[in-house]
Amino acid sequence: MLANPFPGNNSGNLKLEDGFDALQTTLCRQQNALDIVSRLHTSFIDNKPSQVCQELLLQLIALTESQSGFIGEIEKDYNNLPHLVVQAISNMPSHSDVQQYFGARPERGQHFTNLSTLFGTVILTGQPVFSNHPATDEPYTTAIFQSFLGIPIILQGETIGLIALVNKPAGYDLPLIPLLQPIALTYGALLHNYRTQSCRERLEITNKQLSSELHALTASLDDIVFEVDENKVFTRVWCNQQHLLFIPEDEIVGKAMADTLGEHAYAFGKLADTLLQTGDPQNYEYADIRQDMPYWYAVKMRLIPATDNTPRRILLLIQNITRRKHSELELRQLNADYARNIQILDITQQMGLIGGWEFNLVTGQVFWTKQVYTIRELPENFMPVYHDLEFYHPEDKHLVETAKEQLLRYHQQYCIDLRHISAKGTVKWVRTTGIPVYTNDRLTQFRGIIMDIDKQKKAELELEQARKTAENAARSRSEFLSVMSHEIRTPLNAIIGISGIMKDEPCTDHSELLHNLRFSANHLLGLVNDILDLSKIEAGKVTLEYIELDLRDIIQGIAGNYQPLATAKGLQLNTKVDDNIPAHVLGDSVRLGQILNNLLNNAIKFTNEGCVCLTLQLEKTSADAASICFTVTDTGIGIPPEIQERIFETFVQGDSATTREYGGTGLGLSITRKLVELMNSRITVDSTLHQGTTFRFSVSFNTPAGTAVPEAAPVIIPENLLTGMRMLVVEDNKINRKVMQLQLNRTGAAVTLAVNGKEAVLRMQEQTFDGVMLDLHMPEMNGYETIPYIKQMQPHAFIIVLTADIMPDAVERLQELSIRDILPKPYKAEELYRLLHSYKK
Repeated sequence: MLANPFPGNNSGNLKLEDGFDALQTTLCRQQNALDIVSRLHTSFIDNKPSQVCQELLLQLIALTESQSGFIGEIEKDYNNLPHLVVQAISNMPSHSDVQQYFGARPERGQHFTNLSTLFGTVILTGQPVFSNHPATDEPYTTAIFQSFLGIPIILQGETIGLIALVNKPAGYDLPLIPLLQPIALTYGALLHNYRTQSCRERLEITNKQLSSELHALTASLDDIVFEVDENKVFTRVWCNQQHLLFIPEDEIVGKAMADTLGEHAYAFGKLADTLLQTGDPQNYEYADIRQDMPYWYAVKMRLIPATDNTPRRILLLIQNITRRKHSELELRQLNADYARNIQILDITQQMGLIGGWEFNLVTGQVFWTKQVYTIRELPENFMPVYHDLEFYHPEDKHLVETAKEQLLRYHQQYCIDLRHISAKGTVKWVRTTGIPVYTNDRLTQFRGIIMDIDKQKKAELELEQARKTAENAARSRSEFLSVMSHEIRTPLNAIIGISGIMKDEPCTDHSELLHNLRFSANHLLGLVNDILDLSKIEAGKVTLEYIELDLRDIIQGIAGNYQPLATAKGLQLNTKVDDNIPAHVLGDSVRLGQILNNLLNNAIKFTNEGCVCLTLQLEKTSADAASICFTVTDTGIGIPPEIQERIFETFVQGDSATTREYGGTGLGLSITRKLVELMNSRITVDSTLHQGTTFRFSVSFNTPAGTAVPEAAPVIIPENLLTGMRMLVVEDNKINRKVMQLQLNRTGAAVTLAVNGKEAVLRMQEQTFDGVMLDLHMPEMNGYETIPYIKQMQPHAFIIVLTADIMPDAVERLQELSIRDILPKPYKAEELYRLLHSYKK
């Protein structure tokens, strides 16, 4: 039953017929034992003894293929009788006599006092015990195990505890004892050191010392023992493995160290001298001096004191440490790889903004990686917690609470995105996951990550918002195109219909039809101008003029234009101008008139009864400036509150029913707001549904230094305006050529026609012209290409460009060609005559 842990070196007794499998099993066991020893050191640094003990027991059960086991510490009662205090226990078999067998319940913290058992034999003898027949080997108690292996935990020659492994199905074998003893020694030393040291630095130093001693204990015998006298001459040799000697044993005795140890002679001599001088033991590690022998050795030099009959002697204990050395190198490499992997993982987590967490179901311990502390803006000494709802947004807490509940109850993994609130109140989007982790088919931990996805999530939300905005814009543009189609086709239908009637009835009085035709044409022109104005404003190509103007005249003129429309609908159109407003101010009368025209037109359009009022009120004044508030109020249908801000957006109207009933394109208010903003102001709306609407904006005007009133533009009479002058008209459209010819005929000019630039060059080669009127977009040679020819061939002729293309790019291109006279189509004849008047001879 008692087992000798050091049965001698049996390496020579290994039979080949035992097979490679047995050797491989032994090596595997040894490797696993070394792994357990290696982990023990780091486990005591990072964990409590109870956790280390429990994990060690589980590892030893797995290593020895046992079913159960326990680890305990030996204490003595007041009668100096020893008993075992259980530190860890696992899977004790159910047996009616189990409590009687141990003398206590089989639980951690209990005192096992029955020393008439196999484990009691280990406590009393301090020797390893193994039995595959406990029923026979425990005659004084009822056996409850099928097999038993007990290893004493010894520290400084004293048994301080034991490791018991039970119920291995195939029974235990003797080689397990020397395999497990280093583990027990290491555990005992580390446990004692942990309980006696309070400083981690001292613990690390002690671990290194214990590690050195541990490697010495892993061999059952020293391989070579030499005795050397004070003159450093070998006197005796003991060797269990002759092949380790580099020269025959009989050739060593009687020779000095310097003559036998080769390249190591100097080092051995120095160690011996130091030992003889100080009496302190000496240690040294070295490689085999034979080049073809890859062995490593450890030498321990001890001084044997002199007696009356014998002089001082030196004892050299030399051990083959080749395996240990290779293991150290491998362990060093593994530690380096592990440290590198940890560093790479830490860098990866920092770059990926990912933190990891773990919840140990066995110990209840929670672990966070550094990045979790960073995400949560917490110091690293903060105690991590598993239930961390406090770090999530109140609206999202139920998501993580439900997910963790599912993980805990049903082991269902999760991955959710939610808002995280750090300890400092920083709100970020994170992705958190959790998965169950199994060890030997047993759920032992939950693990997961917390990833900072704030930028990604916000980008997704912004993209989604952009998508919705784009869809709304596309819908608005589609509605605009539908409305625009209606607005354009309606007057076009009138123009086509009226022109057909006039053709079919040439002799009838068509004054009313002509009026309607002119109204439809002006309506179309207004639509085109709105679109072009919007394009120019958005391109930043609109600049305001600052000329002297009379606000009262402007208001009177605008009101006069809309008075017939208001009267036709039975509405009152009122204007009120503050008497304190200066007589003249500096501003852009065209753009101001455009704003007021849009607002008044809408007010009258959407008012069926009541009145429309335009009011100018002086807000404040100074010596050279005046701030004036413009207000347009109506008693119309009103604007729903939910779209009062959106009505200033492009293509937006109240609703589709309003568009069908009242018409319009949705551009007027958008242009109005942009023009008001150009004047450094802001337009507001105040409306109540079915009661009316008020638009209001304020403009700050500078006042002129003098009081001179601008001269009115002279009235131009076209007859005989260009008598005696030759004019060249270049236009590809037949109707436009005819209209321009008729207009020039009234001035008395001689008119020559050309359909494109190429034909215009031919006409200029035939005769000289005083002026050229040309279109820009023509086939074969356009206006841009024709202008340089005109300037080269007839430099004295003036050039007037008549074009429907009045986009900013076209105007800039013409300015580059030094063209200053541009008349946008459609134009009024009066505008052409006023321009031609400047070239009258």
